[in-house]
Amino acid sequence: MPRSRPVTRKDVAARAGVSVAVVSYVVNDGPRPVSPETRAKVEQAIEELGYYPNELARSLRRQQSFTIGLLIPNLTNPVYAEIARSMEDVCTEAGYLVLLCDSARDPIQEKRFVEMLRAKQVDGVVMIPSTNPLELVELLRQARIPTIVLEHDLPGVDCIANDDHTGGQLAVQHLLDLGHRRIALIRRVPSSALSSERFAGYRQALEEAGIDFDPALVVQSEAGPAAGCKAMQQLLALPQRPTAVITHNDVLALGALHAAWQAGLSVPRELSLVGYDDIQSSAFLVPPLTTVQFPKEGMGREAAEQILRLVQQEGGASPQTRLLPVKLVVRASTAPPPAG
Repeated sequence: MPRSRPVTRKDVAARAGVSVAVVSYVVNDGPRPVSPETRAKVEQAIEELGYYPNELARSLRRQQSFTIGLLIPNLTNPVYAEIARSMEDVCTEAGYLVLLCDSARDPIQEKRFVEMLRAKQVDGVVMIPSTNPLELVELLRQARIPTIVLEHDLPGVDCIANDDHTGGQLAVQHLLDLGHRRIALIRRVPSSALSSERFAGYRQALEEAGIDFDPALVVQSEAGPAAGCKAMQQLLALPQRPTAVITHNDVLALGALHAAWQAGLSVPRELSLVGYDDIQSSAFLVPPLTTVQFPKEGMGREAAEQILRLVQQEGGASPQTRLLPVKLVVRASTAPPPAG
């Protein structure tokens, strides 16, 4: 079936009995005033014909695409979904469309998405890269596309990240205050992201408490609940298992909690568990999860506002990394260690 011809401003002008210029004034709300009677006729013609402005033509005239690219590692992770939603709210309000790209933590896919966004001539990009962040930034910089990078601290690049070093310390200190001394950590495979600072905070808190670092209590894990379950099983198989476990994020904690249940361990009576991120479901687990919270909505909102300022050339300050605060949210998954 042949595609029907799109309705044009000329069609609207003919239906309303006005010039094409008058239709443009109504659609663009200026630059010249239009009488209420004429505006009503044009709006009625627009509604009857189903006309909508040609955004491609508008973009060519203004040399803007009115689109912002957002590259994330995994849309199924509630943290990234919340960041994306918050960012989209701000961009939509400003008249920009957000193009969401889920890389699945694949470096080849990340580069392909960046090249596609560059070819689409998006006005700006916000990204959470898994690997080679500077290479991706350089591809966009060559095309003069403003870029904000989340969860990283990169030289000469505007970045927004969490104070993850403090987050790691808060989690450990909470368990130390409860009396735990054998505290394990399920960490993500190290990357260029600042989230690796959670491990640094973990080690520093133990050192300040006079507790020797035990490499056997630190297990590296891939992403996802299944990986968290496997990592927890590894810890529980130790000759002297930990009395408390901190996970890199709440998604890993879901799997860790399942492994504890499989082993017949009561949380927190026999094993305490601390997550990170404070995703919405954390408060509804059994038991509700103690976790380190960071402002996910605030990160998305700030990223959107900052990229729009750069797009609209309202920047000027030197690129810098802004750290967002974190805080401990204590729930029912932590308690003093079992006697003996």
